[in-house]
Amino acid sequence: MAKGGIAIGLDISTGSIKVAEVNISRREPVLTNLGIIMLPEGVVREGEIDDAATVSSYLKELWKQNKISKRRVIVGVSNQKVIVRPMDLPYMPEDELENAVKYQVQEFIPIPIDDAIVDYEVVDEYMTGEEERMQTILLAAAHREMISAFIDAVVGAGLSPAAVELKAFAMARSLVKNEYQFLEEEAESPGSVCLVNIGAGICNICIVKEGTPRFVRMLMRGGDFFTKLLVDHLNISPADAEEIKGGRSTDANANALLQREIQAFVGEVRRSLEYYISQSQERDLNKVILSGSGSKMINLPLELNRGLRLPIEIGHPLQNVQLGKLPYTPEELAELEASIAVSVGLALRDTEE
Repeated sequence: MAKGGIAIGLDISTGSIKVAEVNISRREPVLTNLGIIMLPEGVVREGEIDDAATVSSYLKELWKQNKISKRRVIVGVSNQKVIVRPMDLPYMPEDELENAVKYQVQEFIPIPIDDAIVDYEVVDEYMTGEEERMQTILLAAAHREMISAFIDAVVGAGLSPAAVELKAFAMARSLVKNEYQFLEEEAESPGSVCLVNIGAGICNICIVKEGTPRFVRMLMRGGDFFTKLLVDHLNISPADAEEIKGGRSTDANANALLQREIQAFVGEVRRSLEYYISQSQERDLNKVILSGSGSKMINLPLELNRGLRLPIEIGHPLQNVQLGKLPYTPEELAELEASIAVSVGLALRDTEE
């Protein structure tokens, strides 16, 4: 458990850094601090740190602005240098499973094992037609060099990285209500939930069943992609593009272009879900929960509903925490909420340990 009962989730993303401080020593976790600072363009690209020194300086400023005293942080990662794969193995005790994963992992990842950091989680058990007991693990592998850049940035700011975790796993803690994890036996199964978190540079897709992530996919297309598209094609400013994306301004050409690209994006999400269904043979997806700074595009929920044929809900990452004395009005907090699913979920990691 976090020292002093305080856990800090740190989301270093394309364009911004978000931090959430949660007191996990009480019966219900309490969000005691929340901060965000914008990054200069190019410091973080598609989820990878290009300039660790600059990130360190902005982390120091973020800690100063929000008067955060604790230094132990849980860091989230999501980019093209992270690979997530399901892997089926015969059932075996945990100590044997670790060795089996090390032995077979190279068959499942396109990274030389010496250059990778590997983790896994058991997500399911089942019996084959031949009555053999099997288990499915979700295997995550990341390029060691990429992880080192995050560690260097964090340590350079005087912080202590307690853990590095997939952002998709963090999303599952904040966007799925706790009730899904504590159903009574006679209650109807909630099925699977698809989380779609659209950040500035990356979209994280995570399918969660019974509180456990079963499938993760990252799309290299976030809110900035749509902004740049409007800027480049229509010769308008980024600020004007943001107004159009949010539906606060209108332009026929811009709206047509945005609509076409949103539909293409929905197609990518649909293909990800179709792949999951084809691999798992499960067809119990019952809704999509949408979050992220890039999710506030006009008509996006409608197009997701049409393209996926599933109900679409707007995520509420504050639903599993009590609110402490935060320096935000209710309106400001509501505006921030779309962007903090990862940082809050990272901070809640220690509630599972």
